[in-house]
Amino acid sequence: MKPSNTYVMIVLLLLLSGCESKESEKNTPKEQINTPTVLVDTAKPYVFNTPLSVSGIVKPDQKVMIFAMSNGYLKENRVDIGDAVKEGQILGVLDNPELSSEKLKLQAQLKGKAAVYKRLKSIYKRTPELTSVIDVEVAQAEFESLQAQVDAVTTQIAFLTIRAPFSGIITGRFVDKGAVIQSSLIDPNAQALYELQDVQPVRVSVEVSESDAAFLTKGLNGTVVFPELPNLKVQTAISRTTVGLNPASRTMEIQLDIPNSQMKILSGMYAKVMFERSSPQRFLALPNEAIGNLKGEAYVYVVKQDKAYKVKVKTGVRDDKYTQIIDGNITQEMSVVIQGKELCADGTPVKMQLAKQK
Repeated sequence: MKPSNTYVMIVLLLLLSGCESKESEKNTPKEQINTPTVLVDTAKPYVFNTPLSVSGIVKPDQKVMIFAMSNGYLKENRVDIGDAVKEGQILGVLDNPELSSEKLKLQAQLKGKAAVYKRLKSIYKRTPELTSVIDVEVAQAEFESLQAQVDAVTTQIAFLTIRAPFSGIITGRFVDKGAVIQSSLIDPNAQALYELQDVQPVRVSVEVSESDAAFLTKGLNGTVVFPELPNLKVQTAISRTTVGLNPASRTMEIQLDIPNSQMKILSGMYAKVMFERSSPQRFLALPNEAIGNLKGEAYVYVVKQDKAYKVKVKTGVRDDKYTQIIDGNITQEMSVVIQGKELCADGTPVKMQLAKQK
């Protein structure tokens, strides 16, 4: 064969190969040519061990504003701010001359009514024909009614002595000797006399997010430090929780009781509380790279029948590998895109490649 014929044959073979390639491209669906390949994995039970650090504030174990329960003027002021008091101790004494004179008047009347009732009762018992049972009952009613009035005034006079409802520290004194005091039982705008706080122990109150609330249960151990008391570190446990979220802030309050025998921890101080969130309970989680976020809303792409679908999710705890899924939109059977989600749109075709199991 001549060289020119060989050259012609080569050209013809190349043309035929090109035609076959074009024909193959025509027969291949366009969707398959542009379909992205994504790496998928499934949600798995996972134990989170990430430490949690939250800020809190110190509160007294008990706190009360003390009001008068009877009108009068402040005759004695026996305590001032910073004083330690015991339960039942007298804090102040009011005086009300009108109550004192009213009691004397009622007692005198009571004495007369008691004598009438006693005499009629005795006569009726010895000679019933001289008096009627009605007269005896009326005298008894008048006597008992007056006795009730005397008891009421006596109670009002007892309220003139202001006592501590529990042991603690006086943290506020709002009136001076001689001030006229209104009863808080009658006047809702009455002036408080004292503020009393019980600071042995104190409570560290912490607001935690909805995602952390599931981990922080009563009895969980934690470490409490105080920025203003660098040498103090307290190991304690959660004493109580509200067992519910604040609907406005979507947070839950937890409290930790801290011994305070030396009175170093002051009400109102800031505290830092650290918890180890390790728990034997496993939570459904996805790799961090699977979670997308748009305008504060988390989402993932789930592959069904070779198409990617965008699914909104609610996330919880996160560590360096996994993020907790706390709603029911994702199950362990679903294939979730963990790489290539930037190539996905809702309802678009994709090719799946399973992630290697670690």
